[in-house]
Amino acid sequence: MQQLTPTATDPAPEARLAGRDDRDAVINNVAAAFASDPAWLFLLGEQYEQLAPLFAGALFDQRVENGTVWVTRDGAAVAMWDRPHTRHDPSRAEQSWREFDTIATVPTRSRLASYNDAIRRASPQQPFWYLGVLATHPIHQRQGLAGAVLTPALRQAGAHRLACCLETSTEANRRFYERRGFQVDQEITLARGPQTWWMRRPADAGGAHPPR
Repeated sequence: MQQLTPTATDPAPEARLAGRDDRDAVINNVAAAFASDPAWLFLLGEQYEQLAPLFAGALFDQRVENGTVWVTRDGAAVAMWDRPHTRHDPSRAEQSWREFDTIATVPTRSRLASYNDAIRRASPQQPFWYLGVLATHPIHQRQGLAGAVLTPALRQAGAHRLACCLETSTEANRRFYERRGFQVDQEITLARGPQTWWMRRPADAGGAHPPR
């Protein structure tokens, strides 16, 4: 059996900014990581295998040029953020979203639109960093990779005294984020959807919390 738990002699994982060349690895990673995630399964439903790569690619495309996507060296983990006061150029991901919409059924597009509306309602009015995606490929989990790709944005947000926000639909992920300074701010109501928590890491949380 492959040992996935790092030992004391293993080097600490490092994160770097992603580039266009990382796209395929990120898509593979995200599609595998969210195959059992309640929110992604709710959104994509029976079309998961078709749509997950397109969905992940579009999310990557609309962020990578803004310098808010971090990956580990081999791309096994990725964090995709939106920073405040960043203008999004829709043309960067236009083709990706067009491919998604061509395949997605009307109910799927409706669920995604309702989900995005719920996220907007939960979002604070003050500027904040938003974590759109955090994923570690299943065969590389429990090696500290997720914490590594989270750290750069947490440090930048902390340096500018800005809060960080995200949503999650699993108890395990909620506990993971709580260990890193996030707190449940409110529950997000999704019609026929999974229990989902909107979480916030206060601006005064300081530096990135180490994994525990």
